[in-house]
Amino acid sequence: MVSILIPAYNNDVGHLVEVLLVQAKQLHFPFEIIIVDDGSTENFEHNRLLNNKEYCSYFKFEVNKGRTATRDWLANQAKYPWLLFVDSDTIPVHEDFYRQYISVIKTKVHYKVALGGYAYRKIDDFHFNLRLKFGRNREEVPANVRMKEPYRYVFSGNLLIDKSIFLTCNPKEMNGYGLDLVLSGNLHSNDVKILHIDNPVYHDGLEDNLTFLKKCQATAEQIVQFEELNLIGPEQSKLLAIRQKIVSKNLRAILRGWLWLKLPFLKLILRIGIAPLWYLDFYKLYFALSKKGY
Repeated sequence: MVSILIPAYNNDVGHLVEVLLVQAKQLHFPFEIIIVDDGSTENFEHNRLLNNKEYCSYFKFEVNKGRTATRDWLANQAKYPWLLFVDSDTIPVHEDFYRQYISVIKTKVHYKVALGGYAYRKIDDFHFNLRLKFGRNREEVPANVRMKEPYRYVFSGNLLIDKSIFLTCNPKEMNGYGLDLVLSGNLHSNDVKILHIDNPVYHDGLEDNLTFLKKCQATAEQIVQFEELNLIGPEQSKLLAIRQKIVSKNLRAILRGWLWLKLPFLKLILRIGIAPLWYLDFYKLYFALSKKGY
């Protein structure tokens, strides 16, 4: 028994819902689909029509509550013990997407969390090159690789999870970037086993290069704060693991100064979208080292 939960913000989710309905109806396994527009100002009129579809319920918040609070609300609305979160800017890659998750519930009884992963379609617009390159190289990762470091690949946009575990581990009071890391940290601290499977969704809602750079800066700074609050560790973030090594060797000031000199060039070449990803790694490292911590 699964509650399919779709948090939306300014996205038309009609096609996504149709795809999920077709797949779910093929199986004799109770389900529901709940959609909530989180303060959306676009597409909500079309999404509201989904209330007329069988198995579907639609809601709209007049004020944006944020990612984790919206997911918490959806989880509390769900009537079934399993939650399948699917982001509104995604679409399943495979026709057996839903069936694969039902198979996990039935056969992988020792796991209460399963993650299908992301995939990325080619975009010709170079303004999105950086985000696309990051997605394809850092997020579009096979399940056997993800299983080697299971807590580093927690993406809530394609997530099957036990309802009680989600309500315990979701950082509902927090807002901002990097909160999937906090979810991962809470799963890890509660000894919740994670299963990674090859059951991706196409992630189509990509930021342009400049917006993504700003997001990377904010996330790098947030990561340090999360660690100070004992919410995450190196199991969740490679950037944090590198920062810890640098600090332990008393190299923080030296490397931060060197990266400060390189920062204008890094930002320029990254905005163009042609730089290798290790340029982005250095860019994020500068802000992680600049954030005051231990």
